[in-house]
Amino acid sequence: MNDFSLMGKLLDGVEVEWRALGEVAIKISSGGTPQTGVKEYWEGGTIPWMSSGEVNFETIYKTENFITEAGLKNSSAKFVPKNSLVIALAGQGKTRGKVARTRISLTTNQSLASISLDEKIVNSDYLYHFIKTQYENLRQISSGSGTRGGLNLQMISNYKFPLPCPDNPKKSLKIQTEIVRILDAFTAHTAELTAELTARKKQYHYYRDKLLSFNDGEVEWKALGEVGEFIRGGGLQKKDFTETGVG
Repeated sequence: MNDFSLMGKLLDGVEVEWRALGEVAIKISSGGTPQTGVKEYWEGGTIPWMSSGEVNFETIYKTENFITEAGLKNSSAKFVPKNSLVIALAGQGKTRGKVARTRISLTTNQSLASISLDEKIVNSDYLYHFIKTQYENLRQISSGSGTRGGLNLQMISNYKFPLPCPDNPKKSLKIQTEIVRILDAFTAHTAELTAELTARKKQYHYYRDKLLSFNDGEVEWKALGEVGEFIRGGGLQKKDFTETGVG
């Protein structure tokens, strides 16, 4: 079961209203990149700066790069508060349309849209899980085609999500929080199973190679034709088929 079908089941029987992200966002904006050739903007920087590729980490606790105060002031980069969402607007391959949630205050490049939310209306983690299920839809509405396509801030602002119990904010947030708890647990369990499967595959390959590796003189090497008979199947002609009967 994927996240979308699971979220649908969790919302089954709950009154929902489809709201545009722009209706619940405090701010939706893109970032910027200080000139890479200016050392003053990068060297010794302490301000986390997120690149598009880092959206694949999904939950952001740290960034690979940092910029300086001068880099911040002399570019379109701007602070994004923690517990915001970032969506890849562009990017080669599978990046465009992916979403991540921030756990630190950071800045981003211009290919990421940041969404700061009114937490009195919507739980940012709830929205994160929903947008994750919308990956294919977000790519489809991107302008252009293939890797040249791109999302823009207006598309993000107009995109709608299901808000449970819109007339009862307290109940709505309670439902959202419970859905987040279930989906986070589901995601963690899936990650554990994936890690376990990866370890088992690695173990299998190790023992397979160990058991089927031989030193000179330990075994006798035979041609397949010496131990079995090879039979080649024949092709069928039109006269071999009939329109009636049982095959």
